[in-house]
Amino acid sequence: MEGASQAEELILSHSFCSFDNITEHEHDQQSIDMVFWSNVAVLPVIALIGLCCNLLNVAILTSNRAARRIPSWTLLLALAVCDCLFLVFATLDVTPLSIPSLAFSPSFNHFFSHVVLYIRTLASTFYKSSVLIVLAFNVERYICVVYPLRSHRICTNRTSRNAICAAIAISFLCSLQWPLAYEVRHCNLPGSNEYYYVILLTTNQALKFYYRTMDYVSLFGFNVLPILGLLYMNCRIIFTLRRVVDEDSRRDEETKLADGALVQQESSSSRTLNANAMLFAVVIMLLICVGPQAPARLLFDIYGQYHPKAIVYTCLTQQLVFLNASLNFCLYCVVSKRYRTLMRQTLKRLIRKIEGVSDRPFQLSLKTKSSSAHATSLEEHPSRNAIGMQLIPQTRILTTILPKMLRGEGPELNVILCDRKAFYLPVNH
Repeated sequence: MEGASQAEELILSHSFCSFDNITEHEHDQQSIDMVFWSNVAVLPVIALIGLCCNLLNVAILTSNRAARRIPSWTLLLALAVCDCLFLVFATLDVTPLSIPSLAFSPSFNHFFSHVVLYIRTLASTFYKSSVLIVLAFNVERYICVVYPLRSHRICTNRTSRNAICAAIAISFLCSLQWPLAYEVRHCNLPGSNEYYYVILLTTNQALKFYYRTMDYVSLFGFNVLPILGLLYMNCRIIFTLRRVVDEDSRRDEETKLADGALVQQESSSSRTLNANAMLFAVVIMLLICVGPQAPARLLFDIYGQYHPKAIVYTCLTQQLVFLNASLNFCLYCVVSKRYRTLMRQTLKRLIRKIEGVSDRPFQLSLKTKSSSAHATSLEEHPSRNAIGMQLIPQTRILTTILPKMLRGEGPELNVILCDRKAFYLPVNH
């Protein structure tokens, strides 16, 4: 996601003005079609699926008390929220300018050109925040596994909240180059009085240097270094867990009861492995989806941002970044039995709420000859109400009794009370 989006690069082509200093490459139709289908079809679909999954993930983590006992619950919730916000702002950044009817609309161009840099700032902020939160997640599990005696003092809810705030603040400060180093200009169309707004890199040399510096800071600080750190910490975690497993196995072999039977217990190492299953899944997904961002950035320097090879590779890496923000929920379901149980409980609770709204109790008053007197009698003697209530199956009410009542042929009844399963009729004795 670093560097100008391909949609914006194509918009700033020779159709508007002559920018000889921007690119030496003409976009072929194949590159244009790939950018269109990637930004208009593939990325929005991935973002929509990712939003649904992440919102369900937030519901699972917030609506179940048992979910709060999941290790790193605060970090998992913050990761889901940041992924949701990233998908929203990143889609708003890349999709509109790839739709010709919007891109060539003067009114939309005037509006979007002045807000897209701030949208990109927010998208970049939440993308980088997600990377740092995963890193904090890994550091917390690393301390719990490698230094368990220190974990109760270091790995607290307050520490997790401070890590989240620090991640968002650092990510925001490292994303300010977009509105600072780029500027919006209007460009007159040749042979016409109309003009369009375009976004160009500033001519200020200090801001250019600042932009290039922050570009490489983003490359190394949010891509290369986190990946190296994750690889190191996960290797240490795996080696530590394997050593614990070997020690527990040797201890279990030596532990016997008085009658000679082997003690059958669930080892603490197995519980530790289960607790870190989510971590390994998230880290592997991050390595697969975010790792290619570094080669993509190098292609920009070798070929330039407008070279067809760079455009194709950027489209692919953008899709991987969207997948990384969308598939964490699926990974949780695959690797964690406990999470699948929480998901089923949450879905059942939502279904019950929906059914409760549709089956809300109602009252239907049917006036008869002695309705007033009988209603007064029921109100004055609630104990008699309970005795006089007769449970009648719902099908019988709908097919037999209710039609007769409407025709005046049925018994003298005052009120029908309905709940989810049956009708209760107060009867006259």
